[in-house]
Amino acid sequence: MDQISFDDLLMEDTIEEKKPKNESPLHTKVSSILKVGENSALEICEQLIEEGYLSKERFSTNKPKAYGQVCIILEDLVKQGKLVFVKELEKTDRVYEMRG
Repeated sequence: MDQISFDDLLMEDTIEEKKPKNESPLHTKVSSILKVGENSALEICEQLIEEGYLSKERFSTNKPKAYGQVCIILEDLVKQGKLVFVKELEKTDRVYEMRG
């Protein structure tokens, strides 16, 4: 019978942390939209709605209710170092840029 040492357990945790997270289909689609040059969170959201990835529901301001969900994915990409936040447009949109 093989015994596992404390060091072996620590090594397994380190290996698991380095594995990339499984991305949702929405996360993957947002990344593909960014790769073709779209950089506006609102435009990405509109494209996802048009392609059936997100609900068509809107606030009274006409902003899609899924806008926040898209921004969360974009901010996650910023944290991963794949994207850079460029600017906020009068609280109506956010602009990002792919890291080179």
